[in-house]
Amino acid sequence: MNFAINLSEYFLTMEDYVYCTSKFISTIYWALSAWKELPWAILEFSSLSLSGKVFHTSDLSRLASLFLLFHKDIPIYLFLSEFRLLLAQNVPIRFSPSVFFHIGKYPAFEDTCFPVEKEKVFGEPDNPVASVLTDMMAEMNGIPQYAYTLNKECYSTLNPVRGNYLTVILEKPQKVIRIEVLTGSDKKGLYWLQQGQVELGYDPLENSRGCTRYTLLGPLVEGNLDQRVFYEEDSVEELSCIRLLVLASQESWLLIRQIKVWTQHEEEESYYSGNSGKVGFGNGINMANQK
Repeated sequence: MNFAINLSEYFLTMEDYVYCTSKFISTIYWALSAWKELPWAILEFSSLSLSGKVFHTSDLSRLASLFLLFHKDIPIYLFLSEFRLLLAQNVPIRFSPSVFFHIGKYPAFEDTCFPVEKEKVFGEPDNPVASVLTDMMAEMNGIPQYAYTLNKECYSTLNPVRGNYLTVILEKPQKVIRIEVLTGSDKKGLYWLQQGQVELGYDPLENSRGCTRYTLLGPLVEGNLDQRVFYEEDSVEELSCIRLLVLASQESWLLIRQIKVWTQHEEEESYYSGNSGKVGFGNGINMANQK
C-alpha cells in the first residue's frame, strides 16, 4: 500500500478467486466521478469481505500504519470497518448490484481470515404505501405518484432548477435496505437528471409534508442510483422519507422513471443484526484516473 501512494488517485483491493462483471471499470469510474466532491473513506462495489473496496491513495499510509500497529492484536478482517469509522464514515457505502463475485468455495484458511458475507438476494421491490410530493411542474398530465408506482408510468417535467425535489413520504416508518432511482429514458438514455442526489429522511412532519431531518444516501451516477441502505450500529431509527434533490438547473426534459424500494422483513432481522459492513484486507490494484 505504501508503494502505491504515488501511482494513482484511488486504490482497489482484490482477493484471489474473484471474477468481475463486464464494464466493471466504467461502473467504478462513474461512481468515483459522482462522489468526487463528497466525503467518503471506502466505497464498496461488492458484498465480498475484501474485493471491490476502493480507497483514496492519500489514506493508504495511515491504513498501512494501522495494520502495522495492531496486526498481532486484532483480526485482519476487522481493520477496514474500524478504519472507516476512524475517518468519520459511520455506515458502509455499498453499490448494488455487485460487480465482483467469488469463484467456487473459499479455502478453509481464507474463510477464517476473511469471513464471507452472504450475497443478499433482493427479489422484486416491495414499495411500501407512500405519498409523493414535488415542487416541479408536471408535463403531459402526469402526477408525482407515477414515479413511485411499480409499473410503466413515469413522471416528467421540463427545465428543473437547483433545489427542486421529489419526496416519497412513507405512510409509516420502514427499515429500508435498498433504494434504486432511475431517471431518463430506458431506451435512449435521454432526459436523465444530470446532477442530483438521494437523501434519507427521518422524523416526519405533520400532515405528510416531508421530514425534519435528511442524510445523504448518495449522488446519482449517470442519472441513476442503486445503493444498499445501512444503519449505524444499535440504531433503532426507521426511514420515513426518500428525497430526490436537483443539484443543478438543466434546460431540458427530466424523466423520473422509477423509484424502487426494498424493505427488511421480520425474518431478515437476525441476518442483518449481525452484519455491520466489516470487511478484510488483502492484495491491491491501483486505479488510474481513466475510464
